[in-house]
Amino acid sequence: MSKHLVLVGGGHAHMTVMLNLADYTKRGHRVTLISPSSYHYYSGMGPGLLAGIYQPQEVRFHIKKMVEARGAEFKEGEVERIDPQNRILYLADGESVGYDVASFNTGIAVPMKGIISSGDTVIPVKPIANLYNAALSISRMAAVGHLNIIIVGGGPAGVEISANVWRLIRNGHAKANISLVAGGKILSGFPERARRLVIKSLAAKSIYVIEGVRAKSLANQEAILSDGR
Repeated sequence: MSKHLVLVGGGHAHMTVMLNLADYTKRGHRVTLISPSSYHYYSGMGPGLLAGIYQPQEVRFHIKKMVEARGAEFKEGEVERIDPQNRILYLADGESVGYDVASFNTGIAVPMKGIISSGDTVIPVKPIANLYNAALSISRMAAVGHLNIIIVGGGPAGVEISANVWRLIRNGHAKANISLVAGGKILSGFPERARRLVIKSLAAKSIYVIEGVRAKSLANQEAILSDGR
């Protein structure tokens, strides 16, 4: 009996499934992939995309082409609600999709709730495609004058983003003050030696590290930190 498999999100966890979709479709099963974009960007190369080391076409998978070539259907959209009793997915545009089996690989989002932002100067790092937009925005503004750039988050991603922003600025022969705001210790879950090496590397690049504080709000091109700064 034919079944309908729906993949929600075209992320890493679904890549092997997408690669082998012909195993399902040749047996008469329907497969649908729902994703907000025809492309999936590989997060590990995201910081390099920001620095200009890679171009977008070098860090992404054409997931629409990938599934359609294997006899599956691609729907561009986002799932907003699930009705598990009736096995129906409701999309943000009002469309509904029935399923027999649904698998979710929608990735993570940057929590912006409670942080007021304005304009296009606050850029979440997810989805990864945002990093390319950030590079274009930073380069455009840097051509006009000196920038103050703040990276919020003291984990591995924040460290990589900080260093690659520095490289973007350096390669563009521009000027910028770069600050990294960490809610706790920078790379708090890593060995102390690794932390020291990273702090030393950031210091050598004149990246100012602020530990133990959080960003309370980002509005009107001003960051208010939890310690009042």
